[in-house]
Amino acid sequence: MNYNLQIEFENLSNENFISSFGKDFIIIKNKKYFKNLILIDTLIDVNVGSNSIFAEDLVRKKIEIISKNRIDFILFGMGKQIGRLPIKTIKLLIKKKIPYEIMTSVSAFKTYNILLSQGRRTLAFLKLET
Repeated sequence: MNYNLQIEFENLSNENFISSFGKDFIIIKNKKYFKNLILIDTLIDVNVGSNSIFAEDLVRKKIEIISKNRIDFILFGMGKQIGRLPIKTIKLLIKKKIPYEIMTSVSAFKTYNILLSQGRRTLAFLKLET
């Protein structure tokens, strides 16, 4: 199955729009990324291990970094298959009353772009395993 996607929109206002993706990579701002990453606004964090990307302490840290501004939504792209978030992470999101969605990474890429186009502040934790 081929999951490649190429999107080109003129006058796209958000720099972190995922312009294309394929097997185990995504392209943002004409740069190809092969590792797990976290996206929010214009920030791209690539220093994320595959075992810790969904850990409560990392999610808490990212929420606190941007807590001065609101987060509309958090996406968790789990890779090829939908998995479970650690229970501590789920409890944190419920306590903070932040809406979130768990999905495959391919679905998360597409959803992230849709939410950006709607002007929603989205924090995305993406496992680059498609």
